[in-house]
Amino acid sequence: MKKLFLILLIMLSACVPKTPERAIFLKPVDPVALRMILAEMPKGAELHSHLSGIPYAEDYLRWAADDGACIVESSGRIVSGPCKNGTVAAKDAYKRSDVWGRAVNSLSVREGVRDNRMWGHDRFFATFSRFGAAKRDKGRLLAHAVQQAERDGVQYIEVMMSIYGPQWISPWAAEVEWDGKPEECFARLKQAGLFKDMDSARKELDRTESRQHELVGSGPGSDVKVRYINQIFRGAEPAEVFAQMAWSFELVRRDSRVVGLNMVGPEDNPVAMRDYVLHMNMLDFFHSKYPDVPIALHAGELTPTLATPKGISNHIKLAVIKGHARRIGHGVALAYEDTPLKTIELMKKKGTALEVLLGSNDVILNVSGIDHPLTFYLKEDVPVVLASDDMGIARSTLTDEYVRAVLDQNMTYKQLKEAARNSLEYSFLNGGSLWVDKVYSRMVDACSGGVETKNECKKFLSGSPKAALQWNLEKDFKTFEDKYPYLN
Repeated sequence: MKKLFLILLIMLSACVPKTPERAIFLKPVDPVALRMILAEMPKGAELHSHLSGIPYAEDYLRWAADDGACIVESSGRIVSGPCKNGTVAAKDAYKRSDVWGRAVNSLSVREGVRDNRMWGHDRFFATFSRFGAAKRDKGRLLAHAVQQAERDGVQYIEVMMSIYGPQWISPWAAEVEWDGKPEECFARLKQAGLFKDMDSARKELDRTESRQHELVGSGPGSDVKVRYINQIFRGAEPAEVFAQMAWSFELVRRDSRVVGLNMVGPEDNPVAMRDYVLHMNMLDFFHSKYPDVPIALHAGELTPTLATPKGISNHIKLAVIKGHARRIGHGVALAYEDTPLKTIELMKKKGTALEVLLGSNDVILNVSGIDHPLTFYLKEDVPVVLASDDMGIARSTLTDEYVRAVLDQNMTYKQLKEAARNSLEYSFLNGGSLWVDKVYSRMVDACSGGVETKNECKKFLSGSPKAALQWNLEKDFKTFEDKYPYLN
């Protein structure tokens, strides 16, 4: 009886109106009970997740052992066998806890080092190059991703990965170079044959998906729908960034599985900072050529420690205006924009959603609690989506992000539910929305009867992958809330 009362108190506290007393209701929240309930909560979609950052270090080490790969003792990097001096066979690490432990720390932020390097920032970004040989099997990574998505109550993921041909874009970028004239540069890239490897890249994606289905079969994760966001590395020189953009926009046009693009890499990278305005102008150019290609952008993943006052002053605004971003990832530097309230108004006017990544913001930026701008975004009615970024590196899950949103940011159940609905509404899935408005007050007329599916509704849902998943989410919410009737 005592435990039931505690759980009831926990969830009722999440439904209390925004008053000064609200914090009192949150004080007795039991994180253990809260997580058990939120683990069952339907979460819609995971919209901001890098494929290679999803598995935990232990997953990579297990795969390395299966593949006969080796661990570099000094760095923890996974390399192909045979194992030579300075390396240990990954299969032998099971019996050597010192090697295993150092490798796990090297492949994640588990150790929580606060040394002369920058919090978890440098360690976080350094891990990607250490996965090495174990991340080559992208089908295995995808299989892991959909299985984890099901554990988190997710039915759709837009996963960021690099989908390029065997030569990447290097030969064409080197041949054409960048002269500051996007129209002429684009024409030269096409004439030089930039897109000639695109069929090869798409066939490789076919093989990746085939491998995923082979590993998953009809088991957990088989019902999770996957689409792709192609990655553009922002730390490269202008000719390479421009060529990556050209390739990515054309790839989205040619392959319906690739639904958008994003620029990746540390936003505070010296080249990325130097060329940020240039990159936004490049995106503006390509948007004029490919207006229907969705764009999501990392923007505002900065603090005054990482950038100068000028450098931190306009990234979110430019991503919305020049980058034509439909979604902004992070947005932590809002308060340091020259005109933050105008930036907020722009996001609302253009319907730009915010991908909130609380765990990685804590690790990479050392920003959490009242220092995080999430509460302000919510107060200003900017649509918010909760996402995990790189759950394996940060040693988190999407469920943990929902828990953190309650404990660290005082989000209510109503706000969590809206974030889950937002994840599908602001996804890049094709098809019309199930909802007439963005506050989810009324479904389209064909489906306005609720969860009892009418023939007209079935026809509508069959023609819209987005609406079909939104319909499933509402059914899942009903089941969840019937189990916990005090949530609403």
